[in-house]
Amino acid sequence: MKTILIASLLTIGSNVFAQQKAHPMPAKPVAKTPATAANLNNAVLFTFGGNKVTAAEFLSVYKKNNVGKTVDYSEKALNDYLKLYENFKLKVTEGKAEKLDTLPGLKTELVNYRKQLAKSYLADKEVQERMYREAYQRSLSEVHIAHIMIKLPADASAKDTAEAYTKIMQLYQRVTIGKEDFSKVAKEMSDDPSAKNNGGDIGFITAMQALYPFESAAYSLQKTNDISKPVRTKVGYHILKLIEKRNTNGQVLVQHILISVAKGAKPEAVAEGKKRIDNLYAMLKSGKTTFDALAKDSSDDRVSANNNGKLPWFGTGKMVAEFEDHAFKLKMKGDMCEPFRTDYGFHIIKLLDKRLPQSYEKDKDDLKKIVDKDARSENAKTAFINSLKKEYQYMQYPANYEAFKKTIADSTLLKASFKAKDVTDNATLISMDNKNYTVKDYATFLESTQRVYRVNAATSADVADRAFNNWNTKICNDVAENKLEVKYPEFKTLMSEYGDGIILFDITDKNVWSKAVNDTIGLKNYYSEHKEKYKWSNRVEATIYRCANASSAEQVTALLAKNIPADTIKKMMNKAETKGGVSFENGKYEKGNNKIIDLCKWQIGVQTVTSDNGVPCVVQIKNMIEPSPKMLDEARGYVIADYQEQLEKTWMNSLREKYPIVEDQKILKSLVK
Repeated sequence: MKTILIASLLTIGSNVFAQQKAHPMPAKPVAKTPATAANLNNAVLFTFGGNKVTAAEFLSVYKKNNVGKTVDYSEKALNDYLKLYENFKLKVTEGKAEKLDTLPGLKTELVNYRKQLAKSYLADKEVQERMYREAYQRSLSEVHIAHIMIKLPADASAKDTAEAYTKIMQLYQRVTIGKEDFSKVAKEMSDDPSAKNNGGDIGFITAMQALYPFESAAYSLQKTNDISKPVRTKVGYHILKLIEKRNTNGQVLVQHILISVAKGAKPEAVAEGKKRIDNLYAMLKSGKTTFDALAKDSSDDRVSANNNGKLPWFGTGKMVAEFEDHAFKLKMKGDMCEPFRTDYGFHIIKLLDKRLPQSYEKDKDDLKKIVDKDARSENAKTAFINSLKKEYQYMQYPANYEAFKKTIADSTLLKASFKAKDVTDNATLISMDNKNYTVKDYATFLESTQRVYRVNAATSADVADRAFNNWNTKICNDVAENKLEVKYPEFKTLMSEYGDGIILFDITDKNVWSKAVNDTIGLKNYYSEHKEKYKWSNRVEATIYRCANASSAEQVTALLAKNIPADTIKKMMNKAETKGGVSFENGKYEKGNNKIIDLCKWQIGVQTVTSDNGVPCVVQIKNMIEPSPKMLDEARGYVIADYQEQLEKTWMNSLREKYPIVEDQKILKSLVK
């Protein structure tokens, strides 16, 4: 995932770096080029409170904001952007004045971000190891997630990015500050088509089943109902909600028999499918035939039928929820479940095998195959290490290394009993970038890693050689990582921008976002002064009955004609023998609030309409409601947003007084093209 650069977000004012804070993943630079002489104009464009900003700095950020489209160098465009950039610099300066950059949390976040960002520049074994271990640790648990998504292509323009981010932040505030129901907002606003039916609930997922930024956000949630800040993936922005977390179910190997019955099939087809699966189950229970034979001859899943109904190993998130539930409930090999139904039809499952995650060392190879994806990545890493050795005058001293190996008893490393303190030799083993790495240095590394490298080793020399090769790689990576800010100016810039982004988020939260929520008196006063702005338009008070079929809709209409209450209608229509399948909801609705209501004629009475997905609905409109003012609680989300905007303006005015800005318009005009 690419973190949006500072330039991309300056177009949305006070929300500039909220998304950076939400998902500290590295931004991948457009090009990784060593430092070269700057060709930009270094004249001072503006000053504020004794600080200087050059035309070069401003142009660099401005170009990033316009990446992927023709850059507008008109005077108006440059001036508009200059005001946004001035606001950004003022806020960050104020944050540093309040020493937000010295807080332990920020420092820790910067360290973590640097490690992530370095992946774009290094083939680092240690980084890979952390990713493997992270994947393993996550695979030990499963998280039940709901999400709201706003679509955005990976190569979206800055304008589209800003619009999508503004939209996701508005939804984020609705479900956090506004306390709106997450499922309701997902149904109304999410670009995930399935959300219309499931309220954004995607069920349980585990490691390596979702896009990495999404997975990271999911596993960062700790408590039930925790909601993540917006996170970006290559398909868009997401807000995640944790519904449940549990230990992993592991993986199962099963056979199944399927009798296909389409979702929404007629009762006769459902009954026929049920009869067929029950007959097959009776044959299996009687012992008259085998599961293999029935699956091969009778299953409607012809792909698996060719393999006697056998499916590939699967874990959570790979099958529909009902299928997984029945499969994971089977305890012993050979256990078979009773027939059950999914959207695909009726199934019988037989358990062939079950496995839980093993130790990290035993599962690591499988994890690597998934994480690395293909062998070319390893070749690229090797080539990268070789280039580092050449660039930084790497030299090895084989004689000194061989002499050291002879001092290690053959059983020492195999038993993991090697102690670095016993080593007195200080001979050089490696030199790189004008630094010598000695036997003592290697001994410390060897002691800490011997348990890993002794696995399947025949001799202590084998362990030492394995460790030594990896120590070489580590030295090369460390040298390269320490040079990143010098070698790659964009890396240094990204680190600075990210640090500024964290400061910006925290100080804006303090002075605008959280302040608007916590300042109850100020919020009430703002509402009182602007209450005419918050009004309901024309509404209807109505009950919506969603019915299984047209026959059910007719029965509901007949019951309403007898003034039967909604609760009673639901009970009557959902009796086992009736199989009416009716649900209902009551509410007050404006135009555009509910698609079913929008299809209705706005008049008191009962009418039948059909939803977008073909569900027949009976609507009873009970009352027509004239426009009226909203109470504060009814308009809270909108009032908070407007109050935040006022706080933002007041705050910026005070900052401009504290740090007077002096612009050089001649310099700005010289940038016009």
